[in-house]
Amino acid sequence: MMIDMNQIHSIQLGILQEVARLSAKYHLKYFMTGGSAIGAVRHHGFIPWDDDIDIGFTRHDFEKFIQVAPTELVTSDYLVEENRLNPRYEYDFAKVMTKDSQILERGREEAKAHNGIFIDVFPFDRLPADQSQRLEQKTILQDILEEIRRRFYPDRFPNAATGHKPYTNMSLQDLYDLRLKTMVQYDHHRDLPYVNLSSPYDYAKETIFPGEMQRLIKMPFENLQVPVLAGYDSYLHRLYGDYMKLPPVEKRIQRHILNATVDSSSTIDENGSDKPQLPLLGFESQAG
Repeated sequence: MMIDMNQIHSIQLGILQEVARLSAKYHLKYFMTGGSAIGAVRHHGFIPWDDDIDIGFTRHDFEKFIQVAPTELVTSDYLVEENRLNPRYEYDFAKVMTKDSQILERGREEAKAHNGIFIDVFPFDRLPADQSQRLEQKTILQDILEEIRRRFYPDRFPNAATGHKPYTNMSLQDLYDLRLKTMVQYDHHRDLPYVNLSSPYDYAKETIFPGEMQRLIKMPFENLQVPVLAGYDSYLHRLYGDYMKLPPVEKRIQRHILNATVDSSSTIDENGSDKPQLPLLGFESQAG
């Protein structure tokens, strides 16, 4: 059967509310990014076939969030996965997820860390202006990514790091450390553009100019009011082109969650109310 997207969306909205609460408490500024920014602008909520939420922080606020969130969430229904918190989590960005859910995520079917219903939390670093510096940064990050993929998913990436001997000889922790050092190396240059180096898009594709980062506005997103770049039109045009145009029907599919289970005595319906005494819920996706 199809994934119950209303249920998934309801759980993700709950996660986002908790992130918003922590952000307000610690004076951190998050903002909607990628498809979630399109959702806020075009649909005033989720893109109907989207199965995640994407938010961003500047690196400074991301680091503060990673510092405070684990303690704040310890008695909650949520947890944060980030490689400095759990080396078995391979990504260079964070996910906030529910503790009582399990998903099968496309591309991470053999994930080593906990993988529950989640929202993605991306750090935005500074993009070097010099083309040679960009090429060097891009190459290092790509080679590290290939080596980490090879270690976590050897069946899928058996030859990923062929020819990159310095990385094959490094420990996983050293790879994480070098990756972070490479990502943040230009962050002291305040006049440089912001960039999501964890973006699923090409290197330097998801950029935000310093002036664009200065002002956020609130927009409706389902039952919430969420922060979006005031200059969202320029940002989204750079990233997607005509972002107000709907994609072809065959491309309107969820891209992350293949199936999901929620193991809890209660769950949240699409209106945010509790439904007590539900059995184990299983959802399976079908392409298209």
